Amino acid sequence: MLGTLKTFFTKKENKEDLVSDLYDPEPSSNPNFLTDQRKIQTLLKEIEEASPLCTIIIEGTTEQFSSSLLDIQLESNQIILDELLPKHGNALLLANTNLKLSTIYNGIRLAFKLSDIQPGCSRGIAYYKSAIPDRIYYPQRRVSPRIQITTLNILFSGVSGRTKATIGGSIFDLSRNGIGISSPNNIARIQRGDSIKNCRISLDDQAINFDLIVRFVKTSSKGAGKTLIGGHFENLSSKGRNKLERFITSLEREEIRNRKE
Repeated sequence: MLGTLKTFFTKKENKEDLVSDLYDPEPSSNPNFLTDQRKIQTLLKEIEEASPLCTIIIEGTTEQFSSSLLDIQLESNQIILDELLPKHGNALLLANTNLKLSTIYNGIRLAFKLSDIQPGCSRGIAYYKSAIPDRIYYPQRRVSPRIQITTLNILFSGVSGRTKATIGGSIFDLSRNGIGISSPNNIARIQRGDSIKNCRISLDDQAINFDLIVRFVKTSSKGAGKTLIGGHFENLSSKGRNKLERFITSLEREEIRNRKE
């Protein structure tokens, strides 16, 4: 369970020192890159809290894998990543310890590179650690806002494979490999590693059915009682995958149009 692993990674940072500020580009640097270490640390801590699904591309490959940020350790200058999905990506990462991570946070697509990845394991939970990057591609300025999943109010429903309890909520994050769900509570007692069966979402009035393997569970600091659940698609039919691909592509095209305005 993510909570177990995050307890293992003791956090001693003073959160008052990490209050968000405007990510104004440094005048002497490329405005598309964030290089101020304090701002990088603040941004990474906020991404950790938001728990978006992250896309991983291992150097020398073109295949995309999914992961998430488990912890940002400021005192040791380390970033902790969850294991990769699909699982064969873990063997590739052990063979080539350099990767590129990208994700969308606050409607902005950001990316950074990590090198010399070191594997670890705590209480049977695999993870990876690397030094916090010295720069992040983070193009903050845009004329018009990009579409965010949270504004689309995409509802989710499913049944816990372990407790048989129904779980409902809305999607806050969506990728080609999985989704992030915000649920009003955790009555179903979902844990990391659980399978959520008979999942259903509707994209452009087209239903998609699948199972979900849970990768993280945490309580959101924004909104009392809300539980954030992230997972990887399983048993998604080729028809459902095509619907998902078309929907994500439409969002990406909208993002490109907004960039050009």
